[in-house]
Amino acid sequence: MQTVLKWGKEEITLTIPDKNVLAVLEPTGGIPVPDLGRAVAELLKNPTAGPSLEELVTKLAPRSVAIIVNDMTRSTPSAEMLPPVLEELGRLGVPDEAVAIVIATGTHRPMTDEETSATVGKAVFDRYRVENHDCDSPDLLCLGTLSTGNNFCVNKTVGEADLRIAIGEVLLHYYAGFAGGRKSVFPGVAGRKTIMENHRKMTAPGVGIGVVDGNVLSEELVEGVEKFCPLHFILNCVSDSSKHIVRVVGGDWMDAWKEGIATFRKYNFAPISKKADVVFLSAGGYPKDINMYQAHKALYMASRAVRPGGTLVFFAELAEGYGHKVFEAWSKKGLTPDGVIAAFEEDFSFGAHKLFYLATLARECPIVLYSRSDREESRSMFCEKAEDPEEILSFLTEKYGPDFTAYIIPQGGIVLPVES
Repeated sequence: MQTVLKWGKEEITLTIPDKNVLAVLEPTGGIPVPDLGRAVAELLKNPTAGPSLEELVTKLAPRSVAIIVNDMTRSTPSAEMLPPVLEELGRLGVPDEAVAIVIATGTHRPMTDEETSATVGKAVFDRYRVENHDCDSPDLLCLGTLSTGNNFCVNKTVGEADLRIAIGEVLLHYYAGFAGGRKSVFPGVAGRKTIMENHRKMTAPGVGIGVVDGNVLSEELVEGVEKFCPLHFILNCVSDSSKHIVRVVGGDWMDAWKEGIATFRKYNFAPISKKADVVFLSAGGYPKDINMYQAHKALYMASRAVRPGGTLVFFAELAEGYGHKVFEAWSKKGLTPDGVIAAFEEDFSFGAHKLFYLATLARECPIVLYSRSDREESRSMFCEKAEDPEEILSFLTEKYGPDFTAYIIPQGGIVLPVES
């Protein structure tokens, strides 16, 4: 069979014998929500789980309301979702001056006024108080110590609000398992030290993409929100592999979020009956494969479909090479995979975590990389450079025999193979 894989702004055509291909892994698409604003308005009155917004306002009689929204590094359509929320608050008697919209920047840089206006919508930006969270602010509220020993500090506006609402989306996340729900608060509006202490747990057993149960990093996020800064109402989008919003869940921050995860699994998980000798995958083309820092997510996800000792064949242009200064510096240290893992566990350094993930993959299976990176650069990221796509098939046939088994994943960054 012939398969076309995106590579930068180009396409690579591979010819692989039908007998070798177990399946092309692509998730099922959904039906887009026809009117997002209307869906949000309906959820405010009839939530997925928990009390309606009107019931909450009646019970809490809030003098201050904090609405948390994602920053521009996320695709959440906050500008479309905010107006119905603000309209309902107004209908319920909450004055504009009682409402603050807080951008959940986490440890990211603050956004400019122009970026912030685009994120929340100009009409909202001009009418309401909007602030960027500052994880290094001197007025963070430090509310107590978690069972893990982590000191929980949070944005003052959010921490002191009588009513907290969060707008976000359910997505796969490297070490939190899934984004959405509790992540609007922690790490979204938490202090830097609180966030970094949590991120140190990314190497703990049971922590991983698409994993929530038994994930100690995610469990700490849940504890922080539950114990010190509970959300009263959430609105989370769920998208399919084509980035169409197929559902919005709302209401109770835990139960609605879990329902969002169930929906996400339906549209974005690819069931497999067994692991293969080889996985051919693309990060999905530009801009997903602009550098290894971005593209690596596809490898990490696709590795679920390859057996130990199998081979990942990765098509990613990597026009910008490494893509992160810390990641590049660690890559150039010349450490072995075991050396990287030991060094990272000894000295946690955010940015180097991508090399840590590559090192753990390299210990399980070789990675053949077709990119613009040269041979030395490829090896520094624990990959073997492929010079010609046509030679890859010969190499694999020689290594595993003519009947090797394979999966093809054209959109590696959005498909998670799961053994059924």
